[in-house]
Amino acid sequence: ILRRFTIDDFESAYYNWTSDSEVSKYMRWEHHKNIEETKLKIINWLKGYVNNDFYQWAIALKDSDEPIGAIGLFVVNESDMCGDFAYSIGRRYWGKGITTEALSAVLKFAFEVVGFNRIESYHSINNPASGKVMKNAGMKFEGLARQKYKSNVGFEDCNMYSVLREDFISC
Repeated sequence: ILRRFTIDDFESAYYNWTSDSEVSKYMRWEHHKNIEETKLKIINWLKGYVNNDFYQWAIALKDSDEPIGAIGLFVVNESDMCGDFAYSIGRRYWGKGITTEALSAVLKFAFEVVGFNRIESYHSINNPASGKVMKNAGMKFEGLARQKYKSNVGFEDCNMYSVLREDFISC
């Protein structure tokens, strides 16, 4: 289930993914060293919900509604109707298809509700599982971007993926 975060989610978020250095290894954010960091992050997201164009969701388990990850949708270029996304999920939920399911739902929302024409994103070449998620969600490989961003382990060469509304809707 994708849903908005609530103030009650900070403990589950901390123990399920934000405190895990393996989850944040190839990300721009460092793992949270205490539960207060996670609480502050979620409070910032809650403040963002006053804006109609703030798209940050908890990835929650269907049976318990417990958040096990997060996924967000962001505007890259409004005039070009281009967006990007980011996701992270707890390590014990890796390889189960949950992130692909979440990304597919976000792409559907991006094209059908928000009206994006293109969604693009990238992942560290050292994290091929993230590329598998993008590919399984219908995105196409576009190429290599050298030292695209700086993660917790250094500058990352990245594989770039994209999907167009016309490609996604016709799937």
